[in-house]
Amino acid sequence: MSERPFMQLYVSDFVGDTLQLSTEQIGAYMLLLMAMWNAGGSLPDDDARLARVARLSLKKWRALSPDLLTFFERAGGEIGHKRLTKELRKAQVKSQARAAAGARGGAATALKTKTHAAANAGGLPRHLPDSRNQMEKAAAFSPDNAKRLSSENAQHFSLGNAKPADFSPAGKNKTAPVFSGRKPGWHQPKTHTDAANAIIEEIRRHDRSRIAAGDQGVGRDVLMLPAIRAD
Repeated sequence: MSERPFMQLYVSDFVGDTLQLSTEQIGAYMLLLMAMWNAGGSLPDDDARLARVARLSLKKWRALSPDLLTFFERAGGEIGHKRLTKELRKAQVKSQARAAAGARGGAATALKTKTHAAANAGGLPRHLPDSRNQMEKAAAFSPDNAKRLSSENAQHFSLGNAKPADFSPAGKNKTAPVFSGRKPGWHQPKTHTDAANAIIEEIRRHDRSRIAAGDQGVGRDVLMLPAIRAD
């Protein structure tokens, strides 16, 4: 598309100035003006080229051109049009003004966007809370940590090495036994339900040991727990 998409035409002036021209001459005149507008304000002063612009034969052009060329200025091997040149300059000034305004607006928008992005970036945490929690959870349930936790649970809840006397009234001042290792045949539960059942079974085994030792209060605190039911 041309940089000058439209040409200003003052209809009343045009009609008044071309009363003496024929229809054919008016058509040739309009074609010359439009070609001159697109060319930047001038055309070569050459009969053959002007005839092609006006879409006339060279013979026909030479017959019509004396009347047509009175509307143009001829200088330096070119022809121009005073009114067209004036309108062309006005259009160029407007176009440059719009381009400058658009550039300023684009620069201002880009600066505002950059400033806003920088401000937001400065206030963001290094890790979002959800992401940090997920990272912590992933670390807590890593294979190495899971192995360590399983070992600690086994030490706390495995009573395979305990003796009944350790829980009797006579032995209450004794140092509590340290349970380590896993009971033979013990395996790591695969589900939360398996883990709970394993813990309950260990507590019941503990109670049976206390009963064997003569402890009459066995089972009361355990049976009060909602998660544990009597057989």
